[in-house]
Amino acid sequence: MKNSRAIFLLLLANSISGVAQGISMLAIPWYFTGVIHREELFGKAYFAITAVSLFWGLYSGTLIDRYSRKRIFLVMNLAGLFMLSSVTLIGFINDSLPWYLVAGIFATTAFIYNIHFPNLYAFSQEITAKEDYGRVTSLLEIQGQITFTIAGGLAAMLLNGVNHQMNFFGFDISLPFSFRAWKIHEIFAIDAITYLIAFIIIYRIKSLPVVEKKIDTSNLRERMKVSFGFLKKHPLLFHFGNASLLVFLTILVFGTYIQPVYVDSFLHRGGDVYAFGDMAFSLGAVLAGFLTTKIFAEKNALLGIILLSVVSGAMYLVMSFNHILFLFFAANFIIGVCNAAIRIQRVTYLFHHIPNHLIGRANSIFFVINVFLRLCLIGSFTLPFFHQGINVLYAVAGMAFICFVGAVILFINSKSLEKEPVIA
Repeated sequence: MKNSRAIFLLLLANSISGVAQGISMLAIPWYFTGVIHREELFGKAYFAITAVSLFWGLYSGTLIDRYSRKRIFLVMNLAGLFMLSSVTLIGFINDSLPWYLVAGIFATTAFIYNIHFPNLYAFSQEITAKEDYGRVTSLLEIQGQITFTIAGGLAAMLLNGVNHQMNFFGFDISLPFSFRAWKIHEIFAIDAITYLIAFIIIYRIKSLPVVEKKIDTSNLRERMKVSFGFLKKHPLLFHFGNASLLVFLTILVFGTYIQPVYVDSFLHRGGDVYAFGDMAFSLGAVLAGFLTTKIFAEKNALLGIILLSVVSGAMYLVMSFNHILFLFFAANFIIGVCNAAIRIQRVTYLFHHIPNHLIGRANSIFFVINVFLRLCLIGSFTLPFFHQGINVLYAVAGMAFICFVGAVILFINSKSLEKEPVIA
């Protein structure tokens, strides 16, 4: 495979930083829900961060298509290193952190994510031969989910600590060791170090683009006009890009905001169950990374996405109707399989249909629409109604409805999408 060393280094850097980022992104929602019991405060902060992401998402797409994607990664890791190091230092000096600095780290990580993943896919497409698209997208998904699996397991221990016993996927197991729960700034310290390691690895990447990158040097308005014009000429790609992201929309809202409340107020469990739920999701995604291209050929991608969207919706319904811990983990595992398989097929389809010099901006449009929908959902779920008793179950059922809507939209357009000409 051409540029195999560059791809390996990219995956390695992504893995190292991904583990620590994953722990932080699990630790922060649980910090607000299970430690200081201010989940409504986190909801408001999450809403504000998501609102800012609407504008940042559009701008980041233009950066990806104009500047060196390697350089973007380097700047991004330096920014993360500076922010995490600064807040970590304050935490160690005071032996604690105020909630707004914890929320600030969540915002920093969220904004980095917003440019990281579009840039990762654009850079991967840039250095990958067309015949290797399916293989590379599978590797990206496998690598990403293995890191989140590791992050989930570590977070489960760090958030609650270990007192010779832990709930492991619904089973209480005895352990020969114990240690106290880590403080939030101690977790941030590990995250800061990994940004530095990732910077060093990415700096060493040397690759030859498979396709010549066409750089658009016009102003922001003109660059966005080009990408909107492309999607206007290909409306089916616009529908596909948004509908195939709806399951991912539910993952972000459920995993970051709804699931901590669900575990705390409905399952009446602690941070270990919350973290292991995310770990079960990631294990399912790893399995999908190995099997997706074998089960669903590229020509069957649309059918696969439709079926997997329906299954995802069914799993949310399972969680909304029962409190059996094993079924909670099983549903998370299956949703993880579905989401990863959808992402692999979705990205492969877009690689074949959107030119590399436009992919960053096109993805940013899909991303901004997804962020807007996320904003609407978060704004709704921060209402007091969803925090009373077990009313969080209505929010879980809402995730099922969104998955079904995505499946219906794709099904209606499936025949036309299958005929969409390959242009990249």
